[in-house]
Amino acid sequence: MEVYSSNDFKAKLKSDNTPVTIADKVSSAILNSGLKKLFPEINIIDEENKIPEYEERKNWPQFFLIDPLDGTKEFIHRNGEFCINLARISGSSPVEGWIYHPLNKHGWYCKKDNGIFRFNADGEFLKVNKRVGESEKIRIVTSRSFFKPLEAQIIDEIKKSYPVEIIHRGSSLKQIDIILGNADMYLKAGPCSEWDTAPGQLMVEEFGGKVFRQSNFETVIYNKKNMISPHFVMLNSKLNTPEFIRFLEQIISNFR
Repeated sequence: MEVYSSNDFKAKLKSDNTPVTIADKVSSAILNSGLKKLFPEINIIDEENKIPEYEERKNWPQFFLIDPLDGTKEFIHRNGEFCINLARISGSSPVEGWIYHPLNKHGWYCKKDNGIFRFNADGEFLKVNKRVGESEKIRIVTSRSFFKPLEAQIIDEIKKSYPVEIIHRGSSLKQIDIILGNADMYLKAGPCSEWDTAPGQLMVEEFGGKVFRQSNFETVIYNKKNMISPHFVMLNSKLNTPEFIRFLEQIISNFR
């Protein structure tokens, strides 16, 4: 937040043409230092650090997965839609997840099969009750900075059968919109990495939703060889029905 309030983010482009700031680096250092002190036996994968080779990490029973600043473009634009992602991965699935919103000094925590809690900077926790909203429209949340043509094409096809509201949001706050009942669906058909989705996927699934690959409609998994997330769909429990998933599959198959 000191960097956010400053006049110089020291922003530059990484090799994948995505931005990075000094805030990404400092957040990474703080998180890694704290996790190593608290859990020295658990390995860490961090977007801002060198990713261990697959041959080394493929047999890890568990590890922490960090995005120290999710929504760097939103951070640079100072629109407030950035957060910190942290997940504990067991095998190929997230089993604990934290999404923290530094600007408002609160976040959300989930441990698999134990519900979702909102927490604040004072360490106070409040259980989040499941809510899917009462809108007759399908509320689709999409990236504010990375909205892709294929996503627009799929949404146009959905509109032929359902009324749709599009919500543009930065970072993992899109996934928070789903768990808070402010959105029904998150559609991603562009570049994305495992640290962008792990805690949010856990939370969406915790409330009865589903997160699946667009290529084969199978659940998104983690600790893959390249750690790149496939094009995916997140649905809340209201849309997680065999009928709606078949409807989506028919649409998406036309764009493969």
